[in-house]
Amino acid sequence: MKTYRNKSAFLLLFFLIRTSTSNAQPYQSLPLQPDKLRYAREIEQEAITKKDTLLMAEAYYLYGKVYVAARDYLKGKNYFVKSLRIVEQQRKFDKVSRIYTRLSKLEIDQSNGAKALEYGRLALAYVRNGSKRQIISAYQVIGNAYVVICRDSLANNRKHPLQDSLFYYCKLNERIAYESKDTLGIAAVSSTFGELYRYQRNVKAFQYYRTALAQYKAIGHTHNQAKTVQELALTYLRFNQPDEAFPLLQEAERMYKALNIREFYTEKSFAEACLQYYQQKKDWEKAFEQAQLVRTYEQGQMIADRDGAVSRLSVEYDIEKKEAQLKSQHRELALSKENQQTQQRFLMVLSTLLLGTVIASGAFYRLSRKNRRLSLHNAALVQEQNHRVKNNLQLVSSLLSLQSNRLSDESARNAVEDSQRRIEVMSLLQRKLYDDENLAAVNLADFIRELIKMGLQTFELDQVEVTCQIPPALTLPADYIMRVGLIVNELITNACKYAFPEHPCPALRIEASLDKTTFRLEVADNGKGLDESSLPLKSFGMRLIQMQVEQLYGTYRIGNKGGMTFDMVFNLLPTATKWKKI
Repeated sequence: MKTYRNKSAFLLLFFLIRTSTSNAQPYQSLPLQPDKLRYAREIEQEAITKKDTLLMAEAYYLYGKVYVAARDYLKGKNYFVKSLRIVEQQRKFDKVSRIYTRLSKLEIDQSNGAKALEYGRLALAYVRNGSKRQIISAYQVIGNAYVVICRDSLANNRKHPLQDSLFYYCKLNERIAYESKDTLGIAAVSSTFGELYRYQRNVKAFQYYRTALAQYKAIGHTHNQAKTVQELALTYLRFNQPDEAFPLLQEAERMYKALNIREFYTEKSFAEACLQYYQQKKDWEKAFEQAQLVRTYEQGQMIADRDGAVSRLSVEYDIEKKEAQLKSQHRELALSKENQQTQQRFLMVLSTLLLGTVIASGAFYRLSRKNRRLSLHNAALVQEQNHRVKNNLQLVSSLLSLQSNRLSDESARNAVEDSQRRIEVMSLLQRKLYDDENLAAVNLADFIRELIKMGLQTFELDQVEVTCQIPPALTLPADYIMRVGLIVNELITNACKYAFPEHPCPALRIEASLDKTTFRLEVADNGKGLDESSLPLKSFGMRLIQMQVEQLYGTYRIGNKGGMTFDMVFNLLPTATKWKKI
């Protein structure tokens, strides 16, 4: 029975492949890059004329790069090995390391992690006393080899036995790149970290990819810019944000076409990204077209992987799974359409029955119109009042800004700017009350996040790692949230002034909770802590914090545990506890 099922599955798979390949254009091998091929031939001819074996090794190395770029891995590897034999005999260890690095990258392209790791370690062994650039390249291929080995475990949230080694080499590579101010190395390791965190669905992936993109832009590396924009789009798709990914995919495609080159893995990755996009948008027809294109690239990859690193059977099995998944999705789409039609018919019958109810309710509607007009009039008055308060607060903030620009005394300017930020806190609260159409309570989590964003933007500290742990349904009355906001604003301002400058990895943590009537707030940074030289305890900001805590009838404590920590506790009055959401 099992044999029969396997034969049936194989026949079905063969039929699907024949059907899809009749519609999709077979993938063709990439052409050799003429300029680079011409340059390699010139070096080879010069080596023959001069009878220079090292120059001939360089020609073989260039030939290997050309054929690998065209996905002729077997021929490219043969040229690398021929070059390697010459430079090993000549004891040119820097060139030996360079070739082993290329061989490691070749194995990474074929998803052969174990062999790539072996070549990467050899590259590192030959470059111990070499240049920083070569050391970074060696560590980079070792880290990427570990990525290939651990990729499936990371994607499925499983810890791989070599995962610690993976992060060790990547962190080491990052440290060396930043110490040597190697822009290309920083970009490459940032891209690797972006891939790792993307597999783990960690938002740090966005920060690392943007860092890589900025570094590539700085050196004008358009090719890697296009690849990084594409990886950033894949990251948004990993977080199920297709609308954010689509413009990035368009930009990556535009940049890639402008290069006027053909690169297999870039085109394959773009097809896979488009497949994920249409799947998340539930556009099954276009998703099926992209699946056919992806399968075509995978078939081309099977032809290129002549050393057997990628099994043809496993790829065909993946194709079968994707086809089955798309067929299932098509069935779900058809069922969904049928359900929609049934619902439409049901709604038509229900509408007929409700028509009589609507006619009967007409009298009640006319009676309610008068009350509605009164309610709208009162709401308009309240909105007008809130709008005027909001404009007045903005006017005061603008006046303070103008005044600070005219002050020459630094301490006076700082005092005016601090006052301006306190006014902006009140303006933010007024805006939340006005926008949410809730004149009595404000969501604490949204309010604090906007407050943090406003404070960090003021001091241009976008790199601060913020941890905000506040229950999403926690709301507080306006008078409570005003005092809490002023306290948090002062603490953020102090952290931006004294804790975060020149800190390599600034971090801010804010936690809040409400247990029955007891409200607790904790704010902490990872700066050098509170002392007399950094933040005087008798400053106006600290007195303002103390005054707000006293008006809340609460207590607070300031400590130095890995930075400055502020812990405050107060009890809400019985009339205020109703704002706690269950």
